[in-house]
Amino acid sequence: MSELQLVKTKDSTEQFSITTTPQEEKEDPYLVKFDGIDDKEDASRLSRLHKWTIVGIISIGSVCVTCISSSVALAMPHIMEHFHVSHEVAVLNISFFILGLGTGGCFLSPISEFHGRRIVYIGGLATMIAFEFLTAFSNNIGGVIFGRFMSGFFGSSYMSVASGSFADLFKANKQAGKDANKELTLAMVLYSVAPFLGPSLGSLISGFINTSLDFRWTFYVFIIWSGVLLLAVILFVPETYEPINLRRKARRLRKATGDDKYYAPIDKLERNLFATVLTSCQRPMLLLFKDNMTALLNLYTGFTLAVVYLFFVAFPYIFSTVYNFSLSEQGLSFLGLVVGMVSTCLISPYFIDKGYVALLKRNNGVGKPEFRFVPLCVGAFIVPAGLFIIAWTSYPHVHWIAPIIGSAVYGSGTILVFNSIFAYTVEAYRLYAASAMATNSFTRSVMSCVFPLFGLQMYKGMGIQWATSLLAFFACILIPIPFLFFKYGETLRSKSPYTWNVD
Repeated sequence: MSELQLVKTKDSTEQFSITTTPQEEKEDPYLVKFDGIDDKEDASRLSRLHKWTIVGIISIGSVCVTCISSSVALAMPHIMEHFHVSHEVAVLNISFFILGLGTGGCFLSPISEFHGRRIVYIGGLATMIAFEFLTAFSNNIGGVIFGRFMSGFFGSSYMSVASGSFADLFKANKQAGKDANKELTLAMVLYSVAPFLGPSLGSLISGFINTSLDFRWTFYVFIIWSGVLLLAVILFVPETYEPINLRRKARRLRKATGDDKYYAPIDKLERNLFATVLTSCQRPMLLLFKDNMTALLNLYTGFTLAVVYLFFVAFPYIFSTVYNFSLSEQGLSFLGLVVGMVSTCLISPYFIDKGYVALLKRNNGVGKPEFRFVPLCVGAFIVPAGLFIIAWTSYPHVHWIAPIIGSAVYGSGTILVFNSIFAYTVEAYRLYAASAMATNSFTRSVMSCVFPLFGLQMYKGMGIQWATSLLAFFACILIPIPFLFFKYGETLRSKSPYTWNVD
């Protein structure tokens, strides 16, 4: 009997793959499938231009959502003055958006398994815009913060199903051949830049807006951007999820032939949305509390990204007090992070693959998930190095470019840490990879939510140099983790009920 088999995409989001037995395909003429004949609904057969237009729209959407997360960083002085609230309350506008962004995927991603990608993109983005209006026009700080949380929750639609859409578009078939895998890899590289580029770019844009306009234009600008994106999705992004498109083909055939016997595999699906959402929320928590490897890797990525979000509080303080930067110049101080992250995202895949192949040759062609830790072993030193540069060059007599270079170094280390841990997680937790990644996302979101809340107090109390050094010292404590996992990872995996073991 035909069934929908759960498989993992390149970033380990779950999606269904249609599996049928040869006997069934031969015996059941009413089972609808894509066979190269009259496949109007098959998204993998769209033109190359249309496919890359879709990739571009989804990637830009991810940049927009992550931009919004940090967009209020340089609007906080105005928010504090307008609503008569403390700095801690104003920072909640950053923290709650991040929390929403991290938790929304658990609820929105399963919807795509039953109703397709397009409805998640359009519904998520439209609802996000609605809550952006609440944020922009509310005269109550509680309403603004609630609007920020819900905007992040529904904006996570772009983060939760994007890779599934790319896998749909660049699915290998006779027409696409081997080029499909190459294009999928290129699409994922392009998309992987977006979540890291967005937060830094959001602060940069916010700096220019809040220099000469009312702080509410911080929200208006992103409402306009989101609205243009929604229109682009409606016009240019069709449904790409194969089970849903097969259902549409079955409906078309039933209407054209008048025969109601035609059906798609998803029509026989016995799962329900509630059970899927429950599983997507429950298993990540079990992984977090019952698997020590997961906990440590989550701590590493959580700390690394949380420091990035702490910078949205720390950088305005550093560059305004030490270098007397204006708001727009404070926004430009995030260019170092942008350059470091984007350049490493684009360059590192080549060197990472090269290092992995070298380790494969040394191990007689037998791969191990631990080989993925090589970039992390490098990034483990780069992350604290970048923090120490920021810490001990932030003096009036040292040129302002020095701490910005330090932030670029830190940004580069961040990408190496994330790429390595994500690749290891997908390979080591094969069966539970989606849950492991959801756990990682949740941990990162909680830590990134908390760090900005105490960042300014820490910098004022300890001083710029020692506050940043404290972060660097903690990063140094984490250095042994990749080396220990590289050496003993296989043994640790054999004791875990969740990881995949080569034996």
